[in-house]
Amino acid sequence: MDSLAQDLTIELIPDGIYRQIAETIGVENLVKLTELIGGSTFYLPKAESITRPVRDARIREEFNGYNHMELAHKYDVTERWVQILCGRGQAEGQISLFGE
Repeated sequence: MDSLAQDLTIELIPDGIYRQIAETIGVENLVKLTELIGGSTFYLPKAESITRPVRDARIREEFNGYNHMELAHKYDVTERWVQILCGRGQAEGQISLFGE
């Protein structure tokens, strides 16, 4: 960070989105962000897009073969999404024909 950026304070940043970002991540991190992508057109996805792999891993970990609906409600996804991630599972009380 150059000497000009070191003297930058939150009060010197005009009201608006850049000040909101600086208030959230800090002035130094705002400067780093501008050094990284400043002047570019940049799309920032919603947080849910970034955290989706963690959510899906938790669904897989908590899946017990019977709790599609419970996990769907807990993680605000569809039962179909839980099935895609974990498989169809087994119906409550279902006995396997193959002794598995």
